[in-house]
Amino acid sequence: MPTLTLLVGLASAIAFFRAAQYERMSPLLWTVASLGLTLVASFLVSGVLMVILAQIGLFAVMWWYNARRPVNHG
Repeated sequence: MPTLTLLVGLASAIAFFRAAQYERMSPLLWTVASLGLTLVASFLVSGVLMVILAQIGLFAVMWWYNARRPVNHG
């Protein structure tokens, strides 16, 4: 795995951890999903662009999931 792809994957995992923590979601779950997606995308297609696009897709899933959660006012 190229170094740039690994750096993008780690940076994305950190970003997902912090975003999930901020949104009161499971940070570990989203971090593992981000790292797993990086590994799968890097093995299927060589190139950092596909990894970045996959991370954007995962972020869209996270946003959609968070938008569908019921609001807890209390």
